[in-house]
Amino acid sequence: MAANSALTITSLDFDTLKTNLKTFMKSQSSLKDYDFEGSNINVLLDILSYNTYINSFYTNMAISEMFIDSAQVRDSVVSHAKHVNYVPASVKSPEALINITFTTSGIGNAFEIPKGTQFSGQNANGSFVFTTDRNITSLSTSNTFTFSNVAIYEGTYFSEVYTVDYTNLNQKFLVTNPTVDTDSLAVTVIENNGQTITNFSRADYLYDVTPTSNVFFLQASAGGTYQVYFGDGVFGRTPQNASTVLLSYRASLGTAGAGVTTFFMDHDLGPTNGGQVTGTSITTVTGSSNGADRESIESIRFRAPRAYQTLGRAVTMNDYRNIILDNFNEVKDVNIYGGETVTGSVQYGKVFISPSTYSGSPLTNQRKTDLITFLQDKKVLNIQNVVIDPEYIYIIPTITVTVNFNNTSLSPAQIETMVVTSATNFNNNYLQLFNNTFRFSKFTEAIDATDPSIVGNQITTQVYKIAQPALGSTSSISTTFNNQLIPGTIVSSNFLAADGNTYQITDYNPNVNSFSRVGTGSSFEVQNTNPVLYLKLVTTNNTVTYSNIGSVDYTTGTLSINNITVIDFLGATGIQLFATTYYDDIVASYNNVVEIDLASMVVNTAVAS
Repeated sequence: MAANSALTITSLDFDTLKTNLKTFMKSQSSLKDYDFEGSNINVLLDILSYNTYINSFYTNMAISEMFIDSAQVRDSVVSHAKHVNYVPASVKSPEALINITFTTSGIGNAFEIPKGTQFSGQNANGSFVFTTDRNITSLSTSNTFTFSNVAIYEGTYFSEVYTVDYTNLNQKFLVTNPTVDTDSLAVTVIENNGQTITNFSRADYLYDVTPTSNVFFLQASAGGTYQVYFGDGVFGRTPQNASTVLLSYRASLGTAGAGVTTFFMDHDLGPTNGGQVTGTSITTVTGSSNGADRESIESIRFRAPRAYQTLGRAVTMNDYRNIILDNFNEVKDVNIYGGETVTGSVQYGKVFISPSTYSGSPLTNQRKTDLITFLQDKKVLNIQNVVIDPEYIYIIPTITVTVNFNNTSLSPAQIETMVVTSATNFNNNYLQLFNNTFRFSKFTEAIDATDPSIVGNQITTQVYKIAQPALGSTSSISTTFNNQLIPGTIVSSNFLAADGNTYQITDYNPNVNSFSRVGTGSSFEVQNTNPVLYLKLVTTNNTVTYSNIGSVDYTTGTLSINNITVIDFLGATGIQLFATTYYDDIVASYNNVVEIDLASMVVNTAVAS
């Protein structure tokens, strides 16, 4: 039996397995004269190798599915997530806000829009149905009823009914539609032959759950579905036998329904309210946004262990981050920072929460309220949570790559296209998230690595933020780059003011001698002894005038603009405030996110000498 030591069994490759079997058999004295390549035993070796290979592959895959780190099948990852009480995020319906006015006849002083009332709209992906998620009532002494800021959600409502049967040990209360938005799930239990109707609320943890608590628990099930289960009489009340369980929920198409801006009513609510609707007017406050698709396998793999770390509490910054990402799946990233860390505006006792979404739109006011309410019983007492919208620092690079065209057949246009691709990949991989800093040296390395024919590059950058004051109203603007700015580089895009003239905002006034160079040769810096922002006006006779409009702190990059009235952004989405940073690296801190404005980026080529 000593010859068995010649058999190597660690390989999973078919050819190696067969070679090992041959080596082993050749070591046997009774088979040393066989022609293993030309005899029938070669077929047997193939069978043995195939069998060994298949068994090895199956065993490897089966064992891989036993661990969340290596599992590849979604149901396996979901099953492991259950062990740490993690519920994978479902599809999330995009939300829109609309104003509705009904002109009616024969209706009293109250008009109701029932839950599930349908609206329709279109975007580039097709037609979508939107519904209300609650009953809404308006009172009026006339025949006109107005509803303001009505929230509607993409998707339609479905119901599933079960009868509780404790003799069936395998009974499950399943939400069978895999496109369910679990935020909309309502569970109603009907008992005592219909005499008792109870709405059960969802519980994610056992905190404050008593034997009489009307709560249900939710967990993911096979095939992308979800399962509702009730308490055991110790943690949560058990419904009576033979009672009816009604599951009502909204099914959504996720992110496909975002971007709808015009809505039409699909239901005639006149008969519902005991009269007639003679006219309906709908105006859009905000188009549909902030939808999300169901959570991916990799996201579950990453978030489930971190959700277990928080245990439903919000104490540390990581607690806040994990618990928000786990429960608000339209949130792409979130930054948490204490008020005591805010430079120049310390606010003790506050925790600032800045969430960014996959759609790029800020969270709606309703979702901000939901977030604050969700954290209310999870945070430390006397801590005030404040949701603040993210602000974006856009970088405009001007890139000139030096190319040795003797080493490439590519044209300048092709090189420039490849450089744009490299910048896009850098933007996607290293920026667009909170606390991700634009590292100038790494960016230049990425540009150089675009093609071997590029022997060097020259890159300059300009940054800008967008201010959006309310049009037609006098307001103040305060925005912070949180990066040191070079004096004399601040200038805004053009905008139209209430007096009908076009203006810019700038920190440079040639009529004020406040700029100076400190240092010698190439080692100098520009200083401004009069850090004032000016409203720059060019009149019809080309006479430039300047008037004070605010101030600038060059160290923190804070711009403060006072009492400005804008009536038009002249084709832009707001007032773009441009500047040049003192340092090449551009830092993202607090509620700021850094990203490259690829549409404004300039790429040129130069011939290597």
